[in-house]
Amino acid sequence: MTLFKLAPAFACALILGHAAPAGAQEAPAALPAGEAVAETVTIPFAPPLGTPLTYALRFERKRESGDSVFDYEQRLTFERIAEGFLLRLETLAFTVGGQRLDLADSRVMGALPAALRPYFLPMTVELDAAGEMVRMREWEAMRASLHGLREAAAEMSGAPLDAAGRAAIAQVIFPIINASAEEAPALMIRGWPSVLGYGGVELDLGETYEAEDRIEGGLLPASIPAVAQFTLTRTPEGNLRLFQSTIYDPEAIRAATNAVIDAARAQAGNGGKSDAGEALDAMQFSDNLDIAFDPTTGMPITAEVLRVISVDTSKGSGAGGEIMTIRRIAP
Repeated sequence: MTLFKLAPAFACALILGHAAPAGAQEAPAALPAGEAVAETVTIPFAPPLGTPLTYALRFERKRESGDSVFDYEQRLTFERIAEGFLLRLETLAFTVGGQRLDLADSRVMGALPAALRPYFLPMTVELDAAGEMVRMREWEAMRASLHGLREAAAEMSGAPLDAAGRAAIAQVIFPIINASAEEAPALMIRGWPSVLGYGGVELDLGETYEAEDRIEGGLLPASIPAVAQFTLTRTPEGNLRLFQSTIYDPEAIRAATNAVIDAARAQAGNGGKSDAGEALDAMQFSDNLDIAFDPTTGMPITAEVLRVISVDTSKGSGAGGEIMTIRRIAP
């Protein structure tokens, strides 16, 4: 894997899937430091086999119109396979509006729209030896059950949608239902594609590294230049802590997002006048990633993925962001 794990999750107010690096990159160069020789450390990836690990996840979306919070618990179980590992990912429960809903209760799953249930059912993902997600197993059957996703998303919007609104939803849904098994994990799974896959990365403790790359994926019609800086340290508890900050080229983001907006307008067929999105005059987008790894297994103990977005349109300026936090709770 490369250290470029984060990617744009934007398209006006639409949330895209995690993207992947456009290609392999050369080993990053450390920025100038003092004369002292740093300790070189390799991040391991040796998850316990057959032992379930339970995590609490929180997804927070912050907008000027209001914040939203979604909590859920997931269980991860690993098996060894020839190419690496097999991960079984199970969502155990989720909390909305302060109410915890246990998915072991069949009534909870039955109350969900059919097209949304695959997101809460167990998923099996193949990983390489570093922990990078390679492909989703049984994807064809799962994808077939997602074809009503556009109608389910429209129903959950809480208000009738015009042609422009339906077109905007289609721009998000179509890449998911047309994805390959290799693309599916980044589109179907939150959080984990960003925090797994660092096994074998070798860095000097305390050094700051910088890397450049081009990011593509999700709904983006073009790759986006980005620059990341990252540092690996050791915590007082002895864990390995990786911090990465990524900044994306603002002009490339603006152009790519406007292309998505234009496509939604064209699909709405209303001569460019729609509520599918207001053209952007400027856009700033940045990611911060902070992971504490178990020094023996390489599994995250805690992680935070922070995305900050600011936009300028003819109607004014706005800012928002998303925070994904992951915390191991057992064992």
